[in-house]
Amino acid sequence: MKTGIEKRKLWPFVEAKKVLKRYDYNTEHVYTFESGFGPSGLPHIGTFGEVVRTEFIINALKEFGFKTKLIAFSDDLDGLRKVPEGMPAWLNEHLGKPVSSIPDPYEQTPSFSAYMNNKLKEMLEWMEIDYQFKSSKETYENGEFDEGIKILLKSYKKLEETIAPTLSKDTLRNWYPFFPVCEKCGKVLTTVVKDVNLDDFTVEYECKKSHGLIHGCGHVGSQTALKGHGKMTWRVDWPLRWHALGVDYELYGKDLIDSFVIGKKIMNRIFHIKEPESMFYEMFLDEDGTKISKSVGRGLTVEEWLKYGTIESLNLLMYRRPRKAKELSFKIIPTYVDDLVLMSRDYHNGSHKEGHEFNFITNYHAEGKIFPHISYMLICNLMAALKSDDRDMIKNYLTKQVDLTEKDLSSSFFNELIDKAGRYYHDFVSTRKHEIIFSDEEISCLEQFIEFLNTNVSAEEIQTAVYEIARKSNIKPQSFFKTIYHALIGQDRGPRLSSFIIMIGQDKTIEIMRDSISSVSEKSKEATGGLSDK
Repeated sequence: MKTGIEKRKLWPFVEAKKVLKRYDYNTEHVYTFESGFGPSGLPHIGTFGEVVRTEFIINALKEFGFKTKLIAFSDDLDGLRKVPEGMPAWLNEHLGKPVSSIPDPYEQTPSFSAYMNNKLKEMLEWMEIDYQFKSSKETYENGEFDEGIKILLKSYKKLEETIAPTLSKDTLRNWYPFFPVCEKCGKVLTTVVKDVNLDDFTVEYECKKSHGLIHGCGHVGSQTALKGHGKMTWRVDWPLRWHALGVDYELYGKDLIDSFVIGKKIMNRIFHIKEPESMFYEMFLDEDGTKISKSVGRGLTVEEWLKYGTIESLNLLMYRRPRKAKELSFKIIPTYVDDLVLMSRDYHNGSHKEGHEFNFITNYHAEGKIFPHISYMLICNLMAALKSDDRDMIKNYLTKQVDLTEKDLSSSFFNELIDKAGRYYHDFVSTRKHEIIFSDEEISCLEQFIEFLNTNVSAEEIQTAVYEIARKSNIKPQSFFKTIYHALIGQDRGPRLSSFIIMIGQDKTIEIMRDSISSVSEKSKEATGGLSDK
């Protein structure tokens, strides 16, 4: 098994080999992965991405017979810092309290976090992920963290030295690695530890801190630091988890690099064990280059992606270059679907199936995923040219694509793709306000091209004619191609022109182009008040 996996080069195998080396490729060890979830809001596409990327690595291990376990860990003792967008204002009364002690705003479960945790479980089960769920509340309360908490509190000075360089002087003045839950107001973000008894691990505290609109109630109390009566601060809580749960590997976002460095030091200096193997992944950016944010509505959801694209295309987005920042917007969906189709073709036509990335994209169901060689972008362009998303009409034109068989045309994937492309066309293409204005010179070139299309010509002759007309008119060929695409589909570029014209037919092409010229002329008359040169 070692020799087999050592030969594999794709990044999930590279990461798998890192975790295998911890135990010298021991086939009896259960390699434990963790994926964290903050239940202060609904699971989002970032949550999906972290889990599916972790699953890529787990599948790389499973291919060679190694045992694995995935822990989905919910930080449900975290205090609610702000009311998520779209949720009721009465949640402001509960700011600062652990999300596991706040009522469910949807009135379906015992708590705010229980609702969010259920949504996480639904997503994992829909993804067919084999996982073990753990919540921070239950893990603290059942004592799984108690031994680790005792070690950390006894090592307070060493812990403070480790974290102090990352804290401001004001924060350091009242800093302690443990937050008790206030017995009076129930908040966890507002308490300050005043004294600790390391014989029985009781802490004396005062509820006096403020975080923006969150204020302590002033209560002075004493309680145990064990059995879930509080929680460790985030940068201490994370390595506590690794230690108590025996985590061997964890992926994390680039924004947590500093936290991981602190966690590594705590593991090495205080728990005296090696930190988990890891890889950070880059953040997604919106089309303006800004980091996506659930709280302000940037980015898109898994459900929104699946309205227009397939699950495999979303897997491809997560698989491809995880250490590189990528745009996450609706406009990239057609490209990822088309790349998926090409990847399917490469897999099924190739001889190196075992090490092919298509295995990861299909969750190791590659043999059953045979996607017809049809382009999502071509379907959208057809709809733009024909100004229709009628499935039968689109299918009729696509039958002219020579490499599509009857089996392809009747496949569920083909029908699904037309439906999804139809939604995309309806929501983004047909509503796009792209003002097309043709100059007299452009209209003259289009008229020459229309005249040429009135004769029976081949695809090669069509392509040649574009260059000839551009040359005679003393314009650049790429400029004329752009003009033709404007006339046909209202966009700057499109599919290979000659093939597209053969598909929709010369008569239909002429009709579409004449309509475009006429439409532009009408708009020109309206703009000049209907005046002419006569």
